[in-house]
Amino acid sequence: MKKLLIVLAIIAILLRFYAVDARPMDHDESIHGYLSYILMKDKTYSYDPAYHGPFLYFSTAFVFSVFGDSKFTARIVPAVFSILGVIFALKFYRFNRNSHIFALIMLLSPSILYYSRYLRNDLIVLSSFIIVVYSYFSYREDRDPKYIYLGVIFSAIMVTSKENGYLYLGTIVSFILLRIAHEREFKIDKTFLKHFIPAVLIAFLIFSSLYTTGFSDLSGLKRATIDSFSHWFSMHRQNDHWKPIYYYGKMISEYEFLTLGITLAGIPEFIRRTRGKEVTEIELFAFYWLITALLIYHVFSHKVPWLLVHLVSPMAFFGSFYAGYLTRKPAIAIFSALLLATAGVAFYLTYVDSTNTEHDLIYIQAQKDVEVLAKRISEFNGSVLVFEPENDYWPLPWYLRDKGVAFSSTYYDGFDVVVTSENYLNFVEEKGYSPDKKYTIRPGHDMYWLHKS
Repeated sequence: MKKLLIVLAIIAILLRFYAVDARPMDHDESIHGYLSYILMKDKTYSYDPAYHGPFLYFSTAFVFSVFGDSKFTARIVPAVFSILGVIFALKFYRFNRNSHIFALIMLLSPSILYYSRYLRNDLIVLSSFIIVVYSYFSYREDRDPKYIYLGVIFSAIMVTSKENGYLYLGTIVSFILLRIAHEREFKIDKTFLKHFIPAVLIAFLIFSSLYTTGFSDLSGLKRATIDSFSHWFSMHRQNDHWKPIYYYGKMISEYEFLTLGITLAGIPEFIRRTRGKEVTEIELFAFYWLITALLIYHVFSHKVPWLLVHLVSPMAFFGSFYAGYLTRKPAIAIFSALLLATAGVAFYLTYVDSTNTEHDLIYIQAQKDVEVLAKRISEFNGSVLVFEPENDYWPLPWYLRDKGVAFSSTYYDGFDVVVTSENYLNFVEEKGYSPDKKYTIRPGHDMYWLHKS
């Protein structure tokens, strides 16, 4: 198992970091990267629920301070956490002899691989939760206090990374409370408390220091709790990023057919073991995680491709427990074919056609033109105004973060060049500018270079 762990870790590193800077920084990535850059450069940060938790910004700012700021370094933190997810998925071997199936899906899932190389919070939250679950069951088995600290600290990382970290925390805590109520295990373990209390204090220190920017903004604690919940419930009511109920089902069938297959194949065995009272606690948790995740993410109106990773992982975790059928030759052949097809889809989307928004998994991805335009602006020997009343000029601020370019929602005279979108093209032309070239920032959003007539 150690050899397999090393092999999978090496493959995960190669897949996560090979040409990781080839794809242009996307809209959200550029905002995350820019805020991390500002934090690194000016030591300023203020939590805003719209941009999720502070962990990504502080960790990325640290990476920038050590290795410099670039597309490559911007994507290091999510990639590293994704690798941890693969490693800990395999470490479940002590509870699940088919944990290599779970690890393979964490390694090769099209959605997980694509968003492992993306400056977002989701792989941080997901991998942290896998570590929390591993820590809980490991402590249940051998009572080693190190798992208390590991689980609680990664719980803090979850809830300081993204608001769905609270959903994950609620999943594991509610399961534990249900188990305690069912088993009537109300006796307090003094040895557990001896380590749990300091672990919680450490976690609270992480939580409070990040959300308050080193205790310089104590109102960050309110925004981290009350305001974050109210913001995302408001987004749900507004149908922000609304998609139909079948949205994830369609993408799972398109891209995650291997995971879907092992999930469906595992249900009869789970039912049989439950009826025969053979099911273990961790199997019950796998089912509980699967059902709660399916309910939560299908109920919320806010549906986007990167959230698919939060469905694929519990499906893979659950299905892997019942993959004993893979000892039979026909099943091995089918599984191998599906695994190769999954890997092919993942490689194509991640390394070949990573900016094509015709794929459901790729969402309003920035196009190569944005880098061409950014280079032209940075090399232009004159003054440039990027004028966009809706501030829809991202990811340009990331690319031009150290160039002193003016970005404005208000028009100002006196610039040699104005860059604007099609909506304001006529307005700028009336100010005496002539369009030179069009640049497709993302599908459906073009920007124009206009010079003084």
